[in-house]
Amino acid sequence: MIFRALLCLCIALVILEIIVHRHVIFGWEGWPGFYALWGFVSLFAIVILGKQLRRLIKRDENYYDD
Repeated sequence: MIFRALLCLCIALVILEIIVHRHVIFGWEGWPGFYALWGFVSLFAIVILGKQLRRLIKRDENYYDD
């Protein structure tokens, strides 16, 4: 129920973005759905980088038992 409501809200905001005129600085900011796509790509990159960072800084399972 909540997922469907959020999905409908996201779709409505992308449609509203087409109707409402925004003053953009760069040309790609005017593309429909740009900020939704930018947010998705950014979150995806954070998750992937977080997984790689975990491999770099993780400790052994019994690190604190020593």
